[in-house]
Amino acid sequence: MDVHFELQYIPEMGKKNDFGIGIIGSGFIVRSCHLPAYREAGYQVVAIATRPEDIAQAEDLARTHQIPQVYDDIRKLAANPDVEIVDIAYPPHLQLEVIEQILPYRKKGILAQKPLATNYQDAKKIVDLCQRHGVTLAVNQNGRYDPAVQATRFLLQRGLLGKPVIATIELRFKPHWQHYILDYERLMFLNMSVHHLDQFRYWFGLPERIYAHGTTYPGCPYKGEYLGAYILEYSDGLLASAWDDGFTWDPPGFGVFYKIEGTEGVAKLSIGWPSGGPSTMSFYSKKIGEAWITPDLKETWFPGAFKYTMGELMKALEQGTEPENSGTDNLKTMAMVEACYVSHREKRAVPLREILES
Repeated sequence: MDVHFELQYIPEMGKKNDFGIGIIGSGFIVRSCHLPAYREAGYQVVAIATRPEDIAQAEDLARTHQIPQVYDDIRKLAANPDVEIVDIAYPPHLQLEVIEQILPYRKKGILAQKPLATNYQDAKKIVDLCQRHGVTLAVNQNGRYDPAVQATRFLLQRGLLGKPVIATIELRFKPHWQHYILDYERLMFLNMSVHHLDQFRYWFGLPERIYAHGTTYPGCPYKGEYLGAYILEYSDGLLASAWDDGFTWDPPGFGVFYKIEGTEGVAKLSIGWPSGGPSTMSFYSKKIGEAWITPDLKETWFPGAFKYTMGELMKALEQGTEPENSGTDNLKTMAMVEACYVSHREKRAVPLREILES
């Protein structure tokens, strides 16, 4: 075994992290992920806005995190000259409307929640609007910044697993959908599989086509698909597939489990969710030695990854570049989500170019 081998999985951050951030939203994800991650990273949150009926919740967050300005109108937040980046934590069906209201104030950047919209066409409208207004758009596709996902990308980029042959993801969890999703016709592929589709693309690039099927669960109050399965076909022969189970009776089995097999090695990961514990991974590479390696990963998905989605946007603004998690990049993930729904509806494999060229 090469004792000098060092697994690199912490994303590179920029030097400037004092951009003024204005957060829109005051719910669970802001309270449990955005604000704790930003505090750890030393980011400057200067304002928070929410709906009038949630203002007490926002005021409580402001006291806890020393946020100087609280608004019950997102336009007042956008008008604040100290706000350079707007961080949106609203449901996807509202994101286009929110961004339309922000853009006239000419902010430097917007970090939008994922999924970017409820469908590909609305996501494309958001990206086009931001480009026309000269605003840098990034998407909070935080699943790719989980430490185990980052570590696996390092292995793949350096060829330590050889040529990838098969990759699988298995999600098992208990329903926890937000109340607003009750009215969504789209459920699993849009709101949960979007993580896994993006991770597959982050590792392997865009597949040629997708075949997907979803189904509801008996007695489920939600309209959309509770269970989803999909196969990604790559031009080099790689087979990637996932089973996303939104209703399981096996609490000890809750979690997200990954396996990638290549011609030179194997990687197995477990994301630290929904337990809240650390993500783990083990890998074997013929290029390193005849032994399994289980690194001690120091970071977490929740809330740790959230400092990197914002950090990537800050680095792009500092350097005048496109963020890795840009809106333009995210359109490819949204195209994969859309392809899943077309495939499910029409019972066929859907080429990604069919969506991207629509």
